[in-house]
Amino acid sequence: MPIHVRQATLSDYRALCALFEELDAFHSRARPDFFRPFDGPARTWEQVGKWLADPDSTVLVAEEGAKDEADVIGLAVLLPRPPSPFAGAVPRKVVVLDNLVVRADRRDRKTGEKLVAAAMEWARGQGASHVELGVHAVNRHALRFYERLGFSVSVHWLSRAA
Repeated sequence: MPIHVRQATLSDYRALCALFEELDAFHSRARPDFFRPFDGPARTWEQVGKWLADPDSTVLVAEEGAKDEADVIGLAVLLPRPPSPFAGAVPRKVVVLDNLVVRADRRDRKTGEKLVAAAMEWARGQGASHVELGVHAVNRHALRFYERLGFSVSVHWLSRAA
């Protein structure tokens, strides 16, 4: 089945919620100290609408199948990072790949790679100099995936309970 990537619309909201639920369930299992289970959608219709309406952000979806009968099987959320207020920082325009998820039963079909390629293209179209993302240390699979696509560690954020 062919896979193609496009910008999401609000008509994709239900499919987006299902993918976010899958991502959130993974995170709450892997990092219960950081994420908690909850009822209802974690990203409201209004929040997704803001991402789609703001010219500096977007949501991309990966679809599998013929365009008129395609199933949404993945998503990527792209958000702007405000410029650093530090006078010594090199000016950069950064787009953050905030979330990327591919439905568990549709992985290993290069869908994630297609979403990242589309995200990079979208970011370049926005004039971005860099695309950044965060990966929790427990998600070694995601870390290897992003490293394979050319991302590298820039900053190690460490955490300790107070």
